[in-house]
Amino acid sequence: MGSMGKKIKIIYYLYEVKDEPLGSYAKVIESKLGRFRRLVNPDEYTLMANFRSILGASKEAYVIEIKNDLNRWFYLTRSAKGLEKPKVAYEYEVGKEEALEIVFKEIAEGRAHKKSGVDKFSAVLQLLLWGGFFLLSYMGYKNDELGWVNNFLPLVLLLSGLIEGFRRGYKKKKR
Repeated sequence: MGSMGKKIKIIYYLYEVKDEPLGSYAKVIESKLGRFRRLVNPDEYTLMANFRSILGASKEAYVIEIKNDLNRWFYLTRSAKGLEKPKVAYEYEVGKEEALEIVFKEIAEGRAHKKSGVDKFSAVLQLLLWGGFFLLSYMGYKNDELGWVNNFLPLVLLLSGLIEGFRRGYKKKKR
C-alpha cells in the first residue's frame, strides 16, 4: 500500500462499436497494435493484474476498450500508434497504489467517461475558496481596513493545492 515510488500513466481509449461485430472491429485494432493482451469482459482485478504485467518497467501503458451492447473487450499495450481517434480518451497519472485500484474500478465499471462526484465536489470547493478570496481581496482593495486579506494568498494557494492533491491520489485529464 501507499506510494508506488514512481508515477505511472494509464492512457484509456474507448471505442463504441455500433454497425459491425465486435470481432471484426477488434481485428482492425489488433492489426495496428504491436504486442498486446486482450481481455473479454474482465473485472477490475483482472484488468489491474494484466495491466501491471504489460507495464513492466515502463511508466506508461494503454487501456483500450472496444464495446457494443453486449460485450467489452480490453486491450492492454504499451503503444497505440495508428489508431483512429477514440470516442473518449483520458490520461490518468497515478502515484499511489490505492489510486491504481480506484482507476481500474472506474474503468471496469464503465464510469471512466463520466464525471465523478469527487471531481464535482472538489471543483465546487475550489470555486468557493477562490471566489471568497477574490471577493475579500476586492473589498480590501476598496476598503483599507480589509487590506489584511491579501496576506492570506499563500494560505489559499496551499489549501487549493491540498484539495487538488487530496482528491484521489491520481490526476485524470482528457486527451
